[in-house]
Amino acid sequence: MKTKTKLIIGIVVAVCVGLFAYNKVNAEEVSGSFSLGHDSDIGFRGVAGDTSAIQGSMGLGVDVFGIDFSVGAFTNIKQDYENETQLSLETSVSLLDNIETSVGVITYDDNHVVGDATELYVDLGAEFILSPSVRIYYNTSEAVATYEGRISQGLNIGEEIGIEAIGTIGNTSIADQRATYYSLEAVGTYDLKENTSLFVAVDYTELQDVNLEAPDLAITVGITHSF
Repeated sequence: MKTKTKLIIGIVVAVCVGLFAYNKVNAEEVSGSFSLGHDSDIGFRGVAGDTSAIQGSMGLGVDVFGIDFSVGAFTNIKQDYENETQLSLETSVSLLDNIETSVGVITYDDNHVVGDATELYVDLGAEFILSPSVRIYYNTSEAVATYEGRISQGLNIGEEIGIEAIGTIGNTSIADQRATYYSLEAVGTYDLKENTSLFVAVDYTELQDVNLEAPDLAITVGITHSF
């Protein structure tokens, strides 16, 4: 395992322990989730990974004096290529009613687009119709920025079924060129029991301004649990 990965994992573990300790001392509630699934054709910022993958993720968060702190981990376990890992730390706060901003850091290992890199980001989102948000990433190694906007809308059908549509547009640097990517994703969930759900997601992606293949259509199925 790479030294940087060990360091970041150590930081994430230390933060997790700190969150639980804070929870015990101050009676704050720690929330979390984890998921496991299979993606038929992985992609990142519009660029295909040319392989399927088993995907796993986990996250923990706590509210401290009105400020949310969270840690997360995500991995693509691939059959024919190096596995990809993302580790993140984030803090967020509500500025006004229905307006929230967050800042964070993500470290990538063996990502098929950015390789081994660290990015800082800032996000501004609104909790009203279409839930619009704008996020800016800054790659500290390459000194380049990625700009991304997103909208989403969800619908519940009865007590067990949920449907959500997510639209994303972004502009990033790929192989020293600026490229624009678009995606439209539909996600369906079925509640097996409280806090545990099956999900299926269909994601259509387009990539422009650079001669690389986009994943076009990818299907992800899996299970998620929150607590």
